Amino acid sequence: MHPILARYGPFFLYSYTVVHLLSLGLGLGLTAWLARRRRVEPSRWLDDVLAAGLVGLLGGRAAYVWANWDYFQVHTEEIGRLWLGGFSYHGVLLTALLGLWLWTRRPERSFLMVGGLLAPALALLHAGGWLACWLEGCGYGRETAIGLLAGDLPDTYGVRAVRYHTQAAGLLLSLLVLAAVLAVRPRLRDGTLFWLTLLALGLVQLGVSLYRGDAMAVLGPLRLDSWLNGALAVGAAGALIWSRLSKRGAGSPALLVSE
Repeated sequence: MHPILARYGPFFLYSYTVVHLLSLGLGLGLTAWLARRRRVEPSRWLDDVLAAGLVGLLGGRAAYVWANWDYFQVHTEEIGRLWLGGFSYHGVLLTALLGLWLWTRRPERSFLMVGGLLAPALALLHAGGWLACWLEGCGYGRETAIGLLAGDLPDTYGVRAVRYHTQAAGLLLSLLVLAAVLAVRPRLRDGTLFWLTLLALGLVQLGVSLYRGDAMAVLGPLRLDSWLNGALAVGAAGALIWSRLSKRGAGSPALLVSE
């Protein structure tokens, strides 16, 4: 764990914040590079991405504050201190997608075109999120016996125990998704690439969540985040199947989804 990288007087430089900012910058740069290769002008995607990012940031913070309201109702001054961290992953992702969909309802805008451009960046942001959690100590694994998938690891409070390597697994699997997305991107249209990316990332998050040990509400046999990750994967798979069937009915190749 390296939650604090440096201190400048009363100010701290948190690794969680730095990694997320670097991930956002790299993701935006990667999207710009892909758009330039496709000769897509910034005016066709940049404001869409910025609008979705702003909505996702506010939505993720709101969801996190709501989930931890017992703390924030006592420390209301911390609600707006976004640099301290504290965002709901599902809140960020779902509200960002909603914001992007609403923003692209305008004429000459395409939700799937922007989604296809953003697909590699989404995988990169997931990898950055797991790296940030590795440094911060969040998203840690539950205790288990010594084995290849476990190690002497700390929780958020620095208490060490033999735990599953959830952060490392999430980081590695997200990077594999990123590599796969970049490899197949030239052969798929935007809709297919976007929904496949969301499906793959949802499955990664679902698989890792089964081994997490951090506090989370439990519904039946599974954690709440496992249910949400499963719902995300099912939703992405349903959208992909519906897209393919609708294109097949229109006489287009079944494996391709139009922008």
